[in-house]
Amino acid sequence: MRNKLLIFALLVLLAGGTAIAQINPEGKITGKVSDDQGNPLPGVTVEATSPKLVGKAATVTDATGTFRLLALPSGTYELVFTLPGFKTLVRKDIILQLSQTIVVNVTMEPAAIEEQVTVVGQSPLIDVKSTVKGAVLTKETFLSLPRGRNFESLITTVPGVSSEGIAGGISVDGASGAENMWYVDGTNVTEIHVGTRAQNVVLELVDELKVTASGYNAEFGGSMGGVVNVVTRSGGNTFHGDIIGFYENNKLWMQGKARDYLRQNPYDPTTLTYEYVNDDDLYFNGGKNRDPYYRMEGVFSLGGYIIKDRLWFFGSFNPIFSYTNYLRDFNSRQGPFYTFPQKNYNYNGSIKLTAAPITGLRLSASWVNNYSEYTGEVPSINGTSQSDLPYHLGGYKYPNWSAAFTADYSGSRNLLVSLRAGWHRQDMNQKYPPIAGPTYYFNYNNYYYQTDPFFQAHPNLLHYAGWTNSLYWLDYKKELREKISTNLDATYYMNLAGEHAWKAGVQFIYLHEDYDASPVAPRINIYWNRTGSFGRGTYGYYIIRHGYGSYPYGWLWNIHSNNWALYLQDSWTIANRLTLNFGVRTEYEYIPSFDPNFDVTPIKFDFADKLAPRFGLVYDVFGDSSLKVFGSFGIYYDVMKLYLAEGAFGGFKWKNSYFALNNPDWTLIAANFVNTGDFEDLADQAPGGNQYLGTIDFRYPSFDAVDPSMKPVSQMEISFGAEKKIFEDLSFSARAVYKHLIRTIEDIGAYEEVSPGNFAEVYMFANPGYGWARPQSQGGRLSDAYWPMPKAKRDYYGLNLALEKRFSNNWQGGINYTLSRVQGNYGGLASSDEAGRVSPNVERYFDYWFMPFKADGTELGGPLPHDRTHYIKAYGSYVFPFGLTVGVTAYARSGYPLSTRINLCNAYMWPNGYGDLGRLPWNVWADIYVEYTLRFAGKYGVGINLQVNNITNTKSITNKVFDLNRVGSRYYVYAPGTTTRVYFEDDMLAGTFKDYWYEYFSNRSLDLDGNTSTTSNPLDPHPAFGWWSSRFGTWSMRLGFKFTF
Repeated sequence: MRNKLLIFALLVLLAGGTAIAQINPEGKITGKVSDDQGNPLPGVTVEATSPKLVGKAATVTDATGTFRLLALPSGTYELVFTLPGFKTLVRKDIILQLSQTIVVNVTMEPAAIEEQVTVVGQSPLIDVKSTVKGAVLTKETFLSLPRGRNFESLITTVPGVSSEGIAGGISVDGASGAENMWYVDGTNVTEIHVGTRAQNVVLELVDELKVTASGYNAEFGGSMGGVVNVVTRSGGNTFHGDIIGFYENNKLWMQGKARDYLRQNPYDPTTLTYEYVNDDDLYFNGGKNRDPYYRMEGVFSLGGYIIKDRLWFFGSFNPIFSYTNYLRDFNSRQGPFYTFPQKNYNYNGSIKLTAAPITGLRLSASWVNNYSEYTGEVPSINGTSQSDLPYHLGGYKYPNWSAAFTADYSGSRNLLVSLRAGWHRQDMNQKYPPIAGPTYYFNYNNYYYQTDPFFQAHPNLLHYAGWTNSLYWLDYKKELREKISTNLDATYYMNLAGEHAWKAGVQFIYLHEDYDASPVAPRINIYWNRTGSFGRGTYGYYIIRHGYGSYPYGWLWNIHSNNWALYLQDSWTIANRLTLNFGVRTEYEYIPSFDPNFDVTPIKFDFADKLAPRFGLVYDVFGDSSLKVFGSFGIYYDVMKLYLAEGAFGGFKWKNSYFALNNPDWTLIAANFVNTGDFEDLADQAPGGNQYLGTIDFRYPSFDAVDPSMKPVSQMEISFGAEKKIFEDLSFSARAVYKHLIRTIEDIGAYEEVSPGNFAEVYMFANPGYGWARPQSQGGRLSDAYWPMPKAKRDYYGLNLALEKRFSNNWQGGINYTLSRVQGNYGGLASSDEAGRVSPNVERYFDYWFMPFKADGTELGGPLPHDRTHYIKAYGSYVFPFGLTVGVTAYARSGYPLSTRINLCNAYMWPNGYGDLGRLPWNVWADIYVEYTLRFAGKYGVGINLQVNNITNTKSITNKVFDLNRVGSRYYVYAPGTTTRVYFEDDMLAGTFKDYWYEYFSNRSLDLDGNTSTTSNPLDPHPAFGWWSSRFGTWSMRLGFKFTF
């Protein structure tokens, strides 16, 4: 930790006094001052003040009458223009949003005596210098609307932005949830391992929130989705604070009846009974006797000044406590029942200092904390868990914090230098260790054999699926992830055939991970009555998970990497109307070895590999900021996450050794285990007639398996649009966008026999369809016998239309519509093929040669699983004169496409392509927020509020069973009623697989097991194929209280 503090301090000092662009939250107000004859006025003093600005910002117009006020926080401004011999001009209520540039042109009138002219309103709505498209949500906007308990809960109101669990989280313009960048006070809090959001701030502590979807300049990189920037609240020249509380529980008056869902009967091992159940009816007497749950949250904040107009402070504390007292048994819900409490604690908070020590210099330092932990694990609700485990001692701790430092210096009207330094750190610690001996897990139940003589004599060894003998099997000692970053940039303004704003910057990022999580004894997974990759025994088979040599199974590494970025851009305004934005960004990054025995750099991209040009055009049609048209083009590169390296380069050790289960006494397996330091010692792991079958290394070290010609993940974007100011508070915008995946990086694999009886899932890392990922005859490494690997494809076409009204006359509102299509064969760094699995660059898309194809050998394509054609969103709030505020958000969206999937060869295939089963139905729902506030003594307010989610009680279908079969480990079956093997891969290449796949994978009565005395289909066709499986969640309520001063 001491070394990290030194690194952080050194980065700040090295860049100190200068500038940054990690993500620049400051805005600019610029314009021209002229006299009543239209002549430019040099020497005019321009001063800006705002409740959000420490001190005041001041400048003087140049020879062309141009002024620039730089590095301004968002807020409502007052501008004062003074010049001897002219009437002083005051412009009030100028609204500046996050990172916005607004143009304020004014005319000053001569005066013989000192006079003042005050103009209220007439605030520009449109940034006519930028091609950036997205939205800014201010505190005044979101605190009067229904909102969740994290800052991303309202960004789904932005056109093109949606929350898609199937895509791994927040999806922006068809990208997956692992392709966004997240910032808090300028610090990058994007999780470095998988790329998701790693920190939260509740909206009550947020001042402004900006979502950027397209068109951003060269200073921003690393995102193929969106950029989300959160600015926390600051102090001021007056003291202000809040005491806020929220409460919710799961009583029927606060939470509606649970929805029905589809499940396989957990107590019926011999038949394939699928049924629709409802937990309230099944376990809780119609919801009247639910496991008691409540959640209490407090938000305490205080802001003000230490030195007026010089040094402000803001501090907050956001504790959350939730408690559930679960009633469980260990006798299939027959009792007796016991209570199992689970307690969750969150300790969130922030500290922020904002200073203006000298003219032109603004400083900010902040710290945001997200510590959480829970105590108490919970047995299965079905009553099928082990009874004697220490559930009450279980739990985890999750430290998580970030720190940020910013400095902006504008020593003259032409120069701005900025610094952003940030540090984000998170960890995970386990409260209770696993048992010292072997741990067993039943992947399938063994009640199928309950009439077997052994189990009749030992009924205590019968258990249901999901049973285990240990609370934990992994010992998580640490899971440390941290990022230290700094950005330094300078912006210089000059006149040369128009105004130029040149910006150049450099960025440095230090990434560090330190993991230690592994079992202390063998882990045995038992597959009763199942056939695995190497066959089976009398009772099925089992797997021992382990590592290699002296390394156990698990996550063991301590690594770091240093990455850089450079960028240069120019914003050139011609004739005060046309602005051209040119820029280029380049990055240097590498992925280190995760095994200390190998001093190599498996993946490295130099600056020449990641040249990202950007171009934008903006035209202020009437020259008054009332209508702009814009277009942009850009190449965007992903910043690689570290998930790929953990498995490929020696970090995650994972071998599966397979054994035939011939002895029903599973307690003999590894019973005499002694840790000799050799985790591949299998001598006592096949006792009593069980038989070793073979080993698969699922994380075979692949240092030499990286295509030397591999290029980074990249995307091309083109957007066009227009924005029109209709009234002072009302605007309309339209945007058309096309985003094309240029290439991705994926693991492309096959099973290979690396030694007699030992197989490995061997992968190479390449760009699908390029380099090594081509047939050997084309210079690649893939067999010419296979269908040629296609390129990864993802194309997004979107049209956004939005009408938005700023808050005025007691109300605000907005409505927008998105028409879109995302199509191809690749869902993104989080996989929509796999229900939102977040494993960047090692998803399943290209793991096996046939996966990107249909059954007939044609390339896979069509609307991707997370595609939605239509999305309509609306929001609004009204403040009544007597203190009542009512806010509503409403959504309507078309359903996902559904596709038939078959499971085979330890992989899967979409045999008919995407979308052959039609689409799920529309979802239409709304949330409401109601608050009553009583104000007294001028500055005090007391309020109560109520939020109801899904007030429409929507219960539409959200998913169906699309897997045609359930067992995917088979590479072959037997021709119906014979002992002749039918190999799927051979038949795919021969062109015959397409003729029989549906019959084989759907007909349960088909005899494909090669045993002429029985009739069995080992592919296990799904008896509930095509059934709906889930519905939109029930309604819920939250109560709140607020005291402000």
